[in-house]
Amino acid sequence: MKTILTVGVALFAAVAGAATPAEVERGDLEIVVKASGTVVADGVFLIKSAIEGRVESVPASTYAWHKADQTLAWLAHRELAAMIDSKGSQDVGILEDRWQRVFRPAPARCRDTCFILKSFLKLKTWIKPESPMFEAASTLKLVGRVRPEDAYWIRDGQELVFWPLADPRRVLRGRVAQYRLDRRDAKDSAPGGAFTLIMPPDRSLVPGTAWEGRIIPLSRKGALHVPTGALIRRGEDTYLTVRVSTGITTRGRTEVTSGVQEGRGILILGDSQLSGAQRYAPEDDHEALRLRARERRDAEAWDEGRPAPAKRRDKHAEVIDNADYGEDPYAEPQ
Repeated sequence: MKTILTVGVALFAAVAGAATPAEVERGDLEIVVKASGTVVADGVFLIKSAIEGRVESVPASTYAWHKADQTLAWLAHRELAAMIDSKGSQDVGILEDRWQRVFRPAPARCRDTCFILKSFLKLKTWIKPESPMFEAASTLKLVGRVRPEDAYWIRDGQELVFWPLADPRRVLRGRVAQYRLDRRDAKDSAPGGAFTLIMPPDRSLVPGTAWEGRIIPLSRKGALHVPTGALIRRGEDTYLTVRVSTGITTRGRTEVTSGVQEGRGILILGDSQLSGAQRYAPEDDHEALRLRARERRDAEAWDEGRPAPAKRRDKHAEVIDNADYGEDPYAEPQ
């Protein structure tokens, strides 16, 4: 006989107002926190001209990283500009090699690796000293947020797996840094969380890129788990319903033969909490009841001196009256 009792570690799920059976499972269990945000440029500065000169070449690309030894632009002095004009269109590198001792073009470079955001240069235009040539950033930062219900799971150093919304196949990895909780605006509102991590040049997205990702702050291997909706909380205790086998039942107690151990805490639900399930009651054995009633009637008839009701004749047995069954083998000789 099987029934369901509410016990300390068990299974109970209510879907659409009705109880739904499920199973306790074993497997890997993870807390997955969704994060999203954008990429911003940080440490923005201007690269200015050190001399007066004419822009001869701009090999730097915008929205790209450039190392400190890479030339962003070539500026020609007046003498070199006149020489270039007299020789016609030639490669600036060749001219620089040929006349570098006398008319060296002035290269524009970043002091350190930088990300070029904007170029203000136009070829063959003259610029004065201290004129802005490029806008650049020293770092790019991934700014992310997590929802209020997940905020307390996050800590600095946790791994973040993320990808641009426009290209989900480009998966990158980093670690949460500078994590902080939001300031609460109201007493009942839970704060969300924000973090910032610096993106290295070889694993970065351009500023303004919208992204999403995930953080796994906690995981369990080979854990026993059940649907969260199956758990019932009462005070500080948590309960779950499991299937058990039952034996005899009295008016107030029922024997449990398997499915639960002695001393296990249980919870008795109220009628309004059954969610479509029925409270347990033993099933009546109607055939046994009919047999017991017939035996009682026979006993009462015997006590009163009345003949007992005739027993039902077996349809497979036939009684033959006045039949000759032969001589009695146990009769005494005459």
